[in-house]
Amino acid sequence: MDISVDARWHLEARGYDPATELMIESVFALVNGYSGTRAALEEGDDVSYPALYVAGIFNTPAAPQADELQDPIPELVRAPDWSRIRIVAEGQELQIGHVELLEQRRVLDMQRGVLLRAWRVRDAAGRVTRLRSLRFASLDNRHVFGQQLALTPENYSGTIMLEASVNGNVRNENKTQHLALVGAHTIAGGVALTMRTLQSGYVLSFVTNATLSGANMTSVAPFVEEARVGQRWTWQAEQGQTYTLDKRVVVYTSRDVDDPLAAASDQLATLGSTVELLAAHEAAWAARWQASDAVITGSEERQQQARWAIYQLIGAANPDDEQASIGARSITGERYRGHIFWDNETFVWPFYPYTDPQAARALLMYRYHRLDGARRKAQALGYRGALFPWESTDTGEETTPPFINVPGRGVQPVLTGSEEHHLAADIAYAVAQYRQATGDERFFLDYGAEMLLEIARFWASRVEKDEHGRYHILKVIGPDEYHESVDDNAYTNMMAQWTLRCGLEAADELRASFPERWQALAARLGIEQRELDTWQAVADNIVTGFDPATRLFEQFDGYYKLREVDLTGHSTAEKTMDIKLGWEEIQRTQVIKQSDVVMLLFLLWEQFTPDVREKNFRFYEPRTAHDSSLSPSFHALVAARLGDLPMAERYLHQAATIDLDFTRKGWAGAAGGVHIAAIGGIWQALAFGFLGMEPTDEGVRFRPHIPAHWGALQMMIQWRGSQLRVTAQASGATEIGVEAGNAATLAVGDGAWQTVAAGATLSG
Repeated sequence: MDISVDARWHLEARGYDPATELMIESVFALVNGYSGTRAALEEGDDVSYPALYVAGIFNTPAAPQADELQDPIPELVRAPDWSRIRIVAEGQELQIGHVELLEQRRVLDMQRGVLLRAWRVRDAAGRVTRLRSLRFASLDNRHVFGQQLALTPENYSGTIMLEASVNGNVRNENKTQHLALVGAHTIAGGVALTMRTLQSGYVLSFVTNATLSGANMTSVAPFVEEARVGQRWTWQAEQGQTYTLDKRVVVYTSRDVDDPLAAASDQLATLGSTVELLAAHEAAWAARWQASDAVITGSEERQQQARWAIYQLIGAANPDDEQASIGARSITGERYRGHIFWDNETFVWPFYPYTDPQAARALLMYRYHRLDGARRKAQALGYRGALFPWESTDTGEETTPPFINVPGRGVQPVLTGSEEHHLAADIAYAVAQYRQATGDERFFLDYGAEMLLEIARFWASRVEKDEHGRYHILKVIGPDEYHESVDDNAYTNMMAQWTLRCGLEAADELRASFPERWQALAARLGIEQRELDTWQAVADNIVTGFDPATRLFEQFDGYYKLREVDLTGHSTAEKTMDIKLGWEEIQRTQVIKQSDVVMLLFLLWEQFTPDVREKNFRFYEPRTAHDSSLSPSFHALVAARLGDLPMAERYLHQAATIDLDFTRKGWAGAAGGVHIAAIGGIWQALAFGFLGMEPTDEGVRFRPHIPAHWGALQMMIQWRGSQLRVTAQASGATEIGVEAGNAATLAVGDGAWQTVAAGATLSG
């Protein structure tokens, strides 16, 4: 359990500060796509929040949660804590807060996916104990956890009791009880705990066994205490002698198999040693890094930030699970109750088609499997087609709460579920982006085309036609959530226009190339030519807010008439603008919560001329407060594409420190889980911004803009079955190596397209 630190691959926290503990637990979390384990102290403390979350395990309680004033809301369930350890030396419990902490270091090894800890404590009698631990959530076998603990009495000999348990006596942070005990008992070779969510009925089974080496036991026994199971050792410890615990845990749920307990028990019986499990886990991480690493040679700080972002993204998705998606705080905390927003498709998801296409496909299939729920939402609001829920959980139903308690504002209605409809276009964009990046035609034919057609149908029913034949989308919320119930939001209208055209292209392609599929799909959906003609009319005549004279998009109808506010010196970490000005007043101003038109510039980049991109960015950038964690990364991306590297770096740093700056308290920090959308935006800023990746139907082009002090940026990119290694120097030189897979059509800068075979390199 060596704890040497390499800042390019490691995050380190020294000492102990209760004010930052919850943030460290999120940022250092162990994630493998199937589950997320907060990096709480194994032995616990007064402020610690040890929690395991299993992706897709939601529950809606029978009564409203304590912090709500309306119907119960489904939320991600806090599962039993698998990593709890209790240590008692000569009758004194060795837990921070009960003993003197002499030193402590915690290291998240992102390269290996391992959490390391070394600490020394002194009890009231002066006894000093040295401890070192290692934990991992296997990426090789996502159902498996491993834990090691080394304990050394430094200046005493005496009786030590060590307890390693799985603790099911847990409630969510809002004190809601979601789990009931099904059974706890010993099994061959270990102990088992099975629990069930009270309303949704998911079954979770944990089995565990552990060994303690180096000790002559006075007693060793499994224990079962209601919803807590484990093993307990008592022995006479010798001064200077090290005693090592090896613990293995397996978890299965009824989402995975019909009999979770049998599956977990059978797997525990065939597992290798903790050392073997760790080696397989490290090999799995090495393979993922080989396909997704980003190397920044000249900036250790940026390198660490980039790799932490990639670590969290790898750990957020499970390529083998089509029934779960990524919540706003990933699987590291309970903020937003684990709900899935547009954050996933627009900010997080783009990492996967270019690094792990199977995960990208699984996340899109999560949406496809909930297409009927999207149809029901559209119908409930009086529209046709499919409108996916603004907040989604394990079902396809809308789970946005009708009211929330807002600090400084009290109880406020939530309009996002009924007005923020751009999510539909964001999902359609991801469907098209996936096909373009991977060439997965089977997905398009079997699933993607249907999604595009149903979303296009929604937009055609969402518009209203005026007396001049122009189409409007009224009473919406765009990405800038500081302005509600606005008309003709440029982002919403243009993305709707894009979706309608994409739906028409899908229909044309199916009719021409796959007539049997088109006939079956059109018959099932009831699509006729006159409906397609309507889509075309809407796409051709929808209002976009673009002024050819100024070259600007008005963010929404009436935006220019609002009061300007000087945002110089504004700090989101201190207080957001809606708190400073009040909710009613901020809607009368031009203050933008997060990138809106700026995001549109990136998503539809090729539709705009260079002057339109530049003028709109310069107009909206100073009006944006960045009071959403989603905002800085896309400003970094667009600034980098425009060649403004100082601004791009400033925004990149701002995006990274949303979680990595532990001075940010409350909602602004990571206590409630990492901001996975900001993290996904960091990768996008690197790939699409600084590296200048421009995917097209013909191939992929790179137009890098690399800061001088970075030296070079190298990223691993997958493109239509090719593994690319793209290296861009600050000097302007760029090399694209096709390391494996198919030949790729590539270009650098304004250069011509070239077909590059596996093993060859394109220089520019």
